[in-house]
Amino acid sequence: MKRILSTTALAAMMLAGAAQAEQHSDQMSSEGPFGLPDDVEELQIFASDMIGKRIYATESEVGETIESGAEQEWNDLGEVNDLLLGRDGEIDFAILGIGGFLGIGERDVLVNMDALQIARDGDDATDYFLILNASQEEIENAPEFDSTAVNEAEQAAENAAEGTEEAAEDAVETTEDAVEGVEQSTENAAEDAEQAAQDAGQAAENAAEDAEQATENAAEDAAQATEDAAEATENAAENAAEETGEAVEEAGDEIEQETDEVTTSN
Repeated sequence: MKRILSTTALAAMMLAGAAQAEQHSDQMSSEGPFGLPDDVEELQIFASDMIGKRIYATESEVGETIESGAEQEWNDLGEVNDLLLGRDGEIDFAILGIGGFLGIGERDVLVNMDALQIARDGDDATDYFLILNASQEEIENAPEFDSTAVNEAEQAAENAAEGTEEAAEDAVETTEDAVEGVEQSTENAAEDAEQAAQDAGQAAENAAEDAEQATENAAEDAAQATEDAAEATENAAENAAEETGEAVEEAGDEIEQETDEVTTSN
């Protein structure tokens, strides 16, 4: 399991001699996310300093300060391997390695931080003991802590976060592709509409030119027909006049001849 606080100096605010760990909100002076301890004179422990610290067990009551050598009467359980935080950020348990020799055959158990007592070693404010009030039977029956479940949960959370991130990236990529597709389709539709408008305009222009040419041709044909009709009428009139003149002349000749004949017979 990842070392939760083994390399990070996070303050675990615990008052000396307290049988239970006080909530750090009662020990901090802050109006926001940052603050300072209310009383810097009290014993304070960095979480990083607790890693490797030994925990002792005794069934006797222990005061806030102990006399030198008192720890010889206690049961040395083992050392703190790590600290376990809850989702609220509070240190819930100390992971204690007990049993075995030089780490061989050792097993991990969880020590509730509320049950852990901190006592000064004499007048030295920088030295202290971690003490657990527990019987031998309680120690022997302490359930073993399997970090595999924590590792699996942590891995599952990481996998879920990665899956969520990948899904979000895929969704963003899909959205971008869809937007690009819509933009391209809109651009193509606009180009097609523009081309259609140009084609329609050209067709209308061609139709207007064809109509104008047809009108001009029809006018020319009508003028030519009128001219031809006038010329034909004129020719017909001339022919009719000539024919009338010839008929009159022939009629005159016939009358003159008949007159001569009548005169000769008399």
